[in-house]
Amino acid sequence: MIVVTGLGAVTALGSTLAETWERLVRGECGLRELSLFEAPGYRSKLVGEATRVAGADAHPGGNDYSRTSELGLLAAREALAHAGLSRGPDGSWGGRRVGLVMGGSTAGMLETESLLAVLVRPEGTVDPAAREEALGRMLSHPLSAPTDRLARELGPFARVRTLSSACSSGANAIAIGASWLELDLVDVVLCGAADALCRVTLSGFNALAAIDPAGAKPFDRRRKGLTLGEAAGFVVIERAEAASARKKDAVCTLLGWATRSEAHHITNPEPTGAAPIRAMEASLARAGLAPSEIDYINAHGTGTPLNDPMESRALARVFGSHLAEIPVSSNKGQIGHTLAAAGAVEAAITALAIAEGTIPPTGGLEEPDPECPLRHVLSAEKREVRAAMSSSFAFGGMDTVLVLGRVPKGPPTPAPRPTSKRVVVTGVASLTPGHLLSGEAVATLPSLPAGGPAIEPGLLAGLDADRARRLDRASRLAALVAEQALGGPGLTDADVGVVLGSAFGAVDASSAFMRRLVEKGARLVSPADFPSLVPSSPAGHVSIYLGLKGPSMVVADLATSGECALTHAFELITAGEASRLAVVAVEERSAIVEEVLSVLFDDDDASSDAQSAAKRREGAAALALASAEVAGQRGLPIFAEIASIRSWSTGADPLARTGASGPLAGPIPAPVGEGVVVLGCTHTHSEEVLARSGWASCPRVVCSDHAGTHEAVGGVALTVAAAMIARGEASEALCVGTARGSGYAVVLRRWVP
Repeated sequence: MIVVTGLGAVTALGSTLAETWERLVRGECGLRELSLFEAPGYRSKLVGEATRVAGADAHPGGNDYSRTSELGLLAAREALAHAGLSRGPDGSWGGRRVGLVMGGSTAGMLETESLLAVLVRPEGTVDPAAREEALGRMLSHPLSAPTDRLARELGPFARVRTLSSACSSGANAIAIGASWLELDLVDVVLCGAADALCRVTLSGFNALAAIDPAGAKPFDRRRKGLTLGEAAGFVVIERAEAASARKKDAVCTLLGWATRSEAHHITNPEPTGAAPIRAMEASLARAGLAPSEIDYINAHGTGTPLNDPMESRALARVFGSHLAEIPVSSNKGQIGHTLAAAGAVEAAITALAIAEGTIPPTGGLEEPDPECPLRHVLSAEKREVRAAMSSSFAFGGMDTVLVLGRVPKGPPTPAPRPTSKRVVVTGVASLTPGHLLSGEAVATLPSLPAGGPAIEPGLLAGLDADRARRLDRASRLAALVAEQALGGPGLTDADVGVVLGSAFGAVDASSAFMRRLVEKGARLVSPADFPSLVPSSPAGHVSIYLGLKGPSMVVADLATSGECALTHAFELITAGEASRLAVVAVEERSAIVEEVLSVLFDDDDASSDAQSAAKRREGAAALALASAEVAGQRGLPIFAEIASIRSWSTGADPLARTGASGPLAGPIPAPVGEGVVVLGCTHTHSEEVLARSGWASCPRVVCSDHAGTHEAVGGVALTVAAAMIARGEASEALCVGTARGSGYAVVLRRWVP
């Protein structure tokens, strides 16, 4: 059994969860006029701004500061303190393996967006004067920057992960943390999300006409849209026996979770609610509960004209006649829609509803819409809550549902561990300047063409023009390689999901969006451009383009984002969260990345001066993963098996550390047969890892020599390694990738049933 032992939140209603809860239950509204920045021409300036947070309102200095990370730190510290977890005098957690999973979407955008507006000239080159300022200010920009700050301030952590699935990011962080516990990768997980308000999101939602100027009114017949907010929410979860051993009382239990994709539209929900229905049913099944055993539903309830009726229809389908007896409420009319943080904040509120026996109201709701025939809560109700559901539905149709329950009486009974599944590679594809390769042909990765560093338009001709018309460039590259790796057009297994690794996201497009906002005003920014600026949008676009309805999300870990995506997908399949996944690494050409971010986040000890000076290319790679059982049942080709994955973070020695256990931990196993080392790039750190392993004398392939230098080249290396094994050129392959503060060592081997 997994229990929740710590909660923390910062919202428009309070600088702590306790204050937020007290005011939420009283029915107070935290929406007020924006004060963080000037917003001329916006349709509405009403927001859920966390203006009561002293630490986040005062800039503490440091080039990697962001309001997002400050909100996250405050909520995470509260959750750790509530859980009674603290580091000892030696800086450790007393022998416990503590993990960190953080979701987000805005990261340091608030601090860097004004600079983005002037950084790129109209002809696409970086302004030299602005570049000098950017080199001092953009350390906070990447999606992974807030996670890195929490890891540095609150760690050490045995495992660290940054993810984005838009508005379900916080809920997914909790689900991933639970999977880590089930796989015995950690003993405790601090999981949650944070997002700060910024001009890009506020002007983007204004441009979509998705904001209600009078404030969000979930499920109200007069509703016109959402109200944006900012927040951070974190929970501490651990196995019940571990909490009992340290004499810590649990707040509630985490009984079930599930993630599904709609594969419908990047912004509009699929009207029948099919994906939310599947997510709710799967989370209840995992929890071992019937719909009649749910006593409260914390709804997504955004207040938009399309979402609320869709959610109501989905709830009616799942709960049937019992729905009339279940209180349903939404918090977004009081604290705003806090984007990535929403799922984590609402999970914390749901946990308190269980612990306190109190159902919070739906703020802003006065005239329930007949299209939303639910048991609405207009004022707080005292009620016993044995089990509750919290739902999060996101841009791109990334839907996640959590089920929480009351702590049972008596000593905890250790839950059985899930049976670990063998994970195999069933397809690979790579896209480099001049070449699109799939299958075993990837092993013969040709040399770079003499032409430019960009991928030629002709290589994208395989995309369906109609389905691809809304895709930005990164999403086009990703969709093409994912389709090739999964077996080409005509994919019939809709429950495939996608995990996409991207270091920096759509930074040049964000710059163009900000420049237009500054020059033309908020009313003339493009509503069509905004959705692709959300970090999770490439995964959403791929799932929509290919009709994939399994888990879908983006992970970010700088230059090892491809290796991180493979690790993430491996965990999901091993834990039984998915049976088939497309793993994608993608980076598009970007003037800002080449001249600013690649300088700030380069591995400082690159072993080759020529490599460091090489002109950055663009590229994408994809591997199709499946459990061995599913691959056999469906007759899928097997290129290789993932034998082990070793990951480390922030200064930890991957060879000396012995605290972790399980299928993703331990020393790098030496090759038994004919081994080959396949690297994206060579760096001093990766060379040190190889020198101290059993792979030092194995032949090597360095993919940057063929695919060019970019942040997704580690993903290319993984595809080459799998293809080489499939061709019989090696029986085992080791891929090592390192970035600032993190590293991965992946061993692939020939499949033996």
